[in-house]
Amino acid sequence: MTPHYFAYKQKLDWLVYKDLASREKKPELKEVLEKLIDHELEDYKFWRQFIDKEIQIPKWKIYVFRFLRAILGLTFTAKFLEGREEGMIKKYESYLETVEDAKQREEIREIIRHERFHEASFLELIKEEKVEFVSSIVLGMNDGLIELTGALAGFSLALSKPAIVAMAGLITGISAALSMAASAYMATKHEVGSKKPPAKVATYTGISYIIVVAILVTPYFIFSNVFISLTVMLGLVILIIAGMTLYTSVLFRRKFHHQFGQMLLFSLGVALISFTIAYLFQRFSGIGV
Repeated sequence: MTPHYFAYKQKLDWLVYKDLASREKKPELKEVLEKLIDHELEDYKFWRQFIDKEIQIPKWKIYVFRFLRAILGLTFTAKFLEGREEGMIKKYESYLETVEDAKQREEIREIIRHERFHEASFLELIKEEKVEFVSSIVLGMNDGLIELTGALAGFSLALSKPAIVAMAGLITGISAALSMAASAYMATKHEVGSKKPPAKVATYTGISYIIVVAILVTPYFIFSNVFISLTVMLGLVILIIAGMTLYTSVLFRRKFHHQFGQMLLFSLGVALISFTIAYLFQRFSGIGV
């Protein structure tokens, strides 16, 4: 690693945090971001003295993080950045071993302390509603994926016509979403020590479920062949699981592959079982639509 590499990374983070702070409306979050800006600028200035030209950062990279902030929240964006910086700490420590000047070594140690401060202190200060209720969102989406994937797979063989499968899926999905929301409300209301408003928990759970329902039945309204619809639906399941797993793995520092594989196994496993049951029922009963 070279000073140019470190300078580039520090300036990118500085510009990203600066952009996030300029758009942040909550005073407490803005204050935290401004602390980060000071650290990143100070660290960038240290590395800048070792390179000839001013570092240029493409604007699209800033826009990517602005988009992440708008869609996934400040906590996710900050943790994504800090996840990158965990690797940077190791690179700083490796580079430190090659530096002989005592003053420079101390300044690099200070940069490392900054990175550890960000990881240990900054992220704990951020509280967002979408993060506090992420368990409700995940519950709604997980249940929606597993239950509706299985139902649609079974309906696809039993009913044959995509429009009928879509309607059956919508009715089943919306009913299940309302049931899930009601269960979440009652569970939260009777949970000892819970500070979460039951109505919000129910809302997040129910809406997450309904979003999954809407996405998964869409192919059945678009394609006239039920098996093409089923294939596209299963592709959407994989994409949703990947996106949801990426979000939670960044947010809670969990391993992506383990979560992704587990959720994929449940969803596709239930779909396969449902499809098999529908096939056997149709074959031995002689009933079909």
